[in-house]
Amino acid sequence: MSLGKKMFHGVVWSGLEKISIQLVQFVIGIILARILTPKEYGIIGILYVFIAISNVFIDSGFTKALIQKQDRTEEDKSTVFWFNLLISLVCYILLWITAPYIADFYELDVLKNLLRVLALVLIINSLFTVPTTLLNIDLDFKTLAKINFISVFGAGMVAIYLAMEGYGVWALAYQTLLKSILSLVMTWFWVRWKPRLLFSKASFGTLFSYGSNLLVSSLLGVAVNNFYALFIAKLISTKDLGYYTRGTQFSDFVYGTISSILDSVLLPGLSTIQEQRDVLIAQTRKVIKLTALITIPVFLLLALMAKPIIITLLTEKWAPAAPIMQFFCIARLITIISGINVNLLYVIGRTDLALRQQYSKIAIRVVLLVVSLKYGIVIIALAELISTIIHFFINTYHPGKIMGYGALSQIKDMKMIFLSSILMVMVTFLSVYFIDDNLVKVCIAPLAALGSYYLCMRIFKIEEWNSLFAMSRKFLKK
Repeated sequence: MSLGKKMFHGVVWSGLEKISIQLVQFVIGIILARILTPKEYGIIGILYVFIAISNVFIDSGFTKALIQKQDRTEEDKSTVFWFNLLISLVCYILLWITAPYIADFYELDVLKNLLRVLALVLIINSLFTVPTTLLNIDLDFKTLAKINFISVFGAGMVAIYLAMEGYGVWALAYQTLLKSILSLVMTWFWVRWKPRLLFSKASFGTLFSYGSNLLVSSLLGVAVNNFYALFIAKLISTKDLGYYTRGTQFSDFVYGTISSILDSVLLPGLSTIQEQRDVLIAQTRKVIKLTALITIPVFLLLALMAKPIIITLLTEKWAPAAPIMQFFCIARLITIISGINVNLLYVIGRTDLALRQQYSKIAIRVVLLVVSLKYGIVIIALAELISTIIHFFINTYHPGKIMGYGALSQIKDMKMIFLSSILMVMVTFLSVYFIDDNLVKVCIAPLAALGSYYLCMRIFKIEEWNSLFAMSRKFLKK
């Protein structure tokens, strides 16, 4: 099987896994949002910042280093496992100690005990990070699908029950904790690998030389990505943070699905041809065009239908989240294409360049966020979109310089897909403009969008559409 077909099969199986899981999580999130209040979502949003930053330290870029390294050994795997566990314990102790101070800073007493309980996921997650990485290396997405589906569904059902029983924000905390516990149990049940009682300094040095740049880059990225959460809750209100996090829910549902699919397939797949630059460029170009074929129309449609979707699914109380959703749909669309470029640098082992880019991106993002904070959550979301557009040109600089496939070449490759998607949005807008009922709008819009987009594909004879259709048909026959 050729690399292109192998990666396509990986994308399909990974896609089936991610979409089914994200869909379940999405539905559970909608149910919980209808029960809980924006303030309760804002409270848990504060804590997720500290958990996300701690997770970066625990991984330290080692999982990507394991994937990228083609001659990985048992010493490598065990070294990463014990290092992850040690750092998770250190992070938990630090969060336990600082929990009262965080609660005092936000003047929310509940944060202290919430953080001490929620932070247990750091230790639990560290215990199955390496086995999960091995499943990704083997492209064993069927096993991953079983683990993730059961854990997400089981934890979600418990959270809904607790929310209905009046547990409030604790329902969200227990949901996160239970999901990690279920994932741990099932991962060790299905994965045959077991860590050895050894820690190799040589392995650590080799992996850390690759992963250290990723550690710094990821740490800075996560910190800035969650920068708004820390300050919206303090400077504006916890309720507004709840609106902001729900406003990102729909875009992040699609973004998380597509991004995780690409991350799970791109690095393992393209790493096998990292020395064949011409082939690598050709495959990257194909990936970008096929990704754009799906993501551009989906995100533009979501942006168009933001308000009807939120009111229909989350109720009127979440309406202020609609403009946030619109800005983030466009931002996440750009981020997905940018992420492919970053993965390309990982593939060729240039994590130093990825880190260098991250410094520039963070400086821009922080400045825009600081300036926008005093203008409210809608302007903060707009600042996020502007920074994302600038990030695209930063992320494509080194691929353009090293491989001759930069921002302008990529935009040129996607121009007809953009044109088709814009025409699709115009047709869809006219189809629902005179309809007052939001539910009817939500039902009609996808049909109008699908029909008009398909027609554009046929009229403009976009090659990638035929290629995607042909590969899908062959896959389904098998």
